[in-house]
Order: sequence, then C-alpha cells, then structure tokens
Amino acid sequence: MSWIYVAGFAYSLPALFLLVMTYIEGLHARAPWNIYRFAGLLICIFWPILFLYLMVTMASKRRISQR
Repeated sequence: MSWIYVAGFAYSLPALFLLVMTYIEGLHARAPWNIYRFAGLLICIFWPILFLYLMVTMASKRRISQR
C-alpha cells in the first residue's frame, strides 16, 4: 500500500466526520441554506490543511534554548 493512500485516508476520515457533524447540526437547528452554512461545510473539508499549516508554522518559529 502506498503512503498516499494512508495519507488520503488519514485526511478524509476526520474531514468527513466533521462534515457530517456540521450537516447534522444545521439540520437540528433548522438553519437555512445560506452562504454561512455552505462556508461551514466547505471549511470542514479544508480544516486539516489549515491545521497542518498552523502546526508547521508554529514549529518553524519556535525558539530552542541553547543552554
């Protein structure tokens, strides 16, 4: 099995879970289908990329003590 399949699965599983949870939350709230609801669903798909970017940025700017 290639690493790309593992990475794709690791990315898709939490993104799909949060997408479904956000959709169900909108159903329970009886929220209208407006731009904010679509944006929330779209963010669920892209949040792992944003999280990875944040972690890499934080790690690269972290100072290491020279003691």
